[in-house]
Amino acid sequence: MRCHDDRCGYIEDLPHSGDRVTNAISHRAARLADLVLDDRLDLAAIEISRFARPDLEDDLILARLDALAAEVAGDTHLALRRIIGIRHGIGGNVDDYDNPDNSYLDRVLETRRGIPISLSILWMEVGRRAGLEMQGVGLPGHFVVYAAGQLVDPFHYGEAIGFDEAAALIANAIGGDPRLDRRWLEPVGTAEIIRRVLRNLENAYAPEAPQSEWISACQAALRA
Repeated sequence: MRCHDDRCGYIEDLPHSGDRVTNAISHRAARLADLVLDDRLDLAAIEISRFARPDLEDDLILARLDALAAEVAGDTHLALRRIIGIRHGIGGNVDDYDNPDNSYLDRVLETRRGIPISLSILWMEVGRRAGLEMQGVGLPGHFVVYAAGQLVDPFHYGEAIGFDEAAALIANAIGGDPRLDRRWLEPVGTAEIIRRVLRNLENAYAPEAPQSEWISACQAALRA
């Protein structure tokens, strides 16, 4: 049965034979793994979006990232924040945080709302195109970035944060007192970022949802 809910995000354009669907999913999962190995965070994020919207074109999303980067004037985190967080108002979806769309880069660009990791991917790719050094940081329960050496929180529109603010973000996400292990501030690579995106999607959909098949296939491909 075809799902009519926009959140379903299932690959309806795949052939309806079970074996062919499985083969198509495996092929796309393998492509995702190859993109991760090539350190193409932008294309890997788009590939995940394509499971939900098979007709999605790489060039359109890449062009939107390029256009945002072209507006950046300067080489600091503030230059990036002026464009992404302030001019375009791209930030956290506090009203509908658990919506799976928040994990898909194309939808984040369209709605200007997302969750910490998808917003961080957007920041990293725009910043890199603008010539800034960008790195992702996987805090427990929250994701932030280094932008030109400054730790910033894309979910909160690119606010600069320090150790105390990072500890508070962790406490807010997972409970308990504010705490911070300095090891949590070490940058993470493309593979860990994409694994975390997939875990978020796994949690966003019900276990019996059809999306579970391609999410599991992608997770297995990344482990191979």
